[in-house]
Amino acid sequence: MESTLNAPTPAMTDANATRPLPFADHIRNQFESLRRQPELANDLNCFRPGEALTSIRYIAHSHSVHVARWLKVLSHTKTKVTIDTANPIPPFSNDYVASIPLLPQWLRLPMTIRYFLGGLVLRFWATRPSNELIHAHSASGNGLVAWMSGRRYVLGTYGSEIYGAKQRGKIYCWMLNKILQKADRISVGSLESIKILTEEYGIPAERIYFFHLGYDDTNFRPLEHSQRTQSRKDRQLPADEPIWVVNRRTHPHYRTMELVSGFLQYCQDNARGRLVLLCGDHLPEYTKGIRDVIQANPAGHRVVVIEQMLSAKELASWVQLGDYSLSVPKTDNFSISTLESMGCGTVPILANLEGYSMLRACRAVRWMTRFEPADFATTFTETAKSWPAPLDAQSKECVRFVQDGYSTEGAIRDIAAFYLGNRQRQAAILKKAA
Repeated sequence: MESTLNAPTPAMTDANATRPLPFADHIRNQFESLRRQPELANDLNCFRPGEALTSIRYIAHSHSVHVARWLKVLSHTKTKVTIDTANPIPPFSNDYVASIPLLPQWLRLPMTIRYFLGGLVLRFWATRPSNELIHAHSASGNGLVAWMSGRRYVLGTYGSEIYGAKQRGKIYCWMLNKILQKADRISVGSLESIKILTEEYGIPAERIYFFHLGYDDTNFRPLEHSQRTQSRKDRQLPADEPIWVVNRRTHPHYRTMELVSGFLQYCQDNARGRLVLLCGDHLPEYTKGIRDVIQANPAGHRVVVIEQMLSAKELASWVQLGDYSLSVPKTDNFSISTLESMGCGTVPILANLEGYSMLRACRAVRWMTRFEPADFATTFTETAKSWPAPLDAQSKECVRFVQDGYSTEGAIRDIAAFYLGNRQRQAAILKKAA
């Protein structure tokens, strides 16, 4: 039977009419299209002209997907963000954000050396206001720039550089410890990171801030029933069958092959249901292997694979069609993709990870602890039985949960608390997470 991969829907045909942008160009375009947005949390004066957060300086990769979320959140304030980057990327500037390369783009050097030299540039040659807040995004690379600069800085850490430090050798661990110790404050995305920083690196708990930047609640929101039905029809998807969406990279870390194999097993005994893979920044060879498995299976037409990179609006338009979303990585911090899916009204099916502990308060979330194809087949069977009821009530619970706890306005307040050292708001976040 012919797979949906070889019989694209009209929407897929339009999306592929032009050659998809490489991932790096896609992210660069997102960065350079950033503009100021309507102000949120406008009672916070700290972001206004002349106040403490009038301007913020990042040490970061300007085109990083992690940095992108910080920039999108802060676009709803009056602050001006300037990014010093050691990465070989072109300069850029508009009324809200600017990216300034510390080293020439043509200087072909290993990134470790670029980080080191970038720090020396900030220390000895760059003219920067002495009182400007500096935020290094990631400890092991941009943190090295900040440490070498000799300036005061706060630090954002991203999971793996902390979790896997011992596997990178003694020199890496020594340097990481120096960078962490020098930081005024450190932000983390999981309670597990707090434990590691306090117990293994001796960082005082009062210097560590745990919070999440929420999700894009302007794009990732539920559709009315009639809109949802029409959108499914536009993509030649059934309105009267359950749809599962995978909004994570097509990658071994996210167990995509096992998941797809489990869905195809489910299809052997179940005539209803479709699976949508939103591949994102995927591994082409791994995706090809999955595509081969799908095309060789009689139920392959029930799997839709979207390989091209999508804008936030395009991504949301696919997630909004789903009833369930799956995120089953081997390790992870608290993922924004899950919040986005819940904001669209899908019920998440998650790996039982410590990093997802903040979601345990939402009773609609489903958890997995085993990840063989047969385990996924069982999960598809069980969730299909709950479609369409009580799924509707569970969907509304998910939307309420993320709107109440993870809005963009709330993220602005958490960022301000981190930058200003406001422990009172941090205590409230930790109490909620306990």
